[in-house]
Amino acid sequence: MTIQANSPRPQRTSAAAAMLRVIVTLAMFLIVFITFLIAPLVALGLAFLVYLVARSRGSRSRPVDGVATTPQASATGFGAGAA
Repeated sequence: MTIQANSPRPQRTSAAAAMLRVIVTLAMFLIVFITFLIAPLVALGLAFLVYLVARSRGSRSRPVDGVATTPQASATGFGAGAA
């Protein structure tokens, strides 16, 4: 009965394979990191655009029947019945 005392040689990767593994790991990290940095900025930008559109639609003056819309007519007619 023989006993082998030396351990089997561990598998070694080539320098190119090790470098490729490092590059892939860094690329995955950057993709995930940048995605989490950019996503809130994109969401804030979209919310700001929605705010601008809603504000521009709300500031449009809509003429109402029987109410003067010109500034001069409303200024001269204001308080006329109170005197």
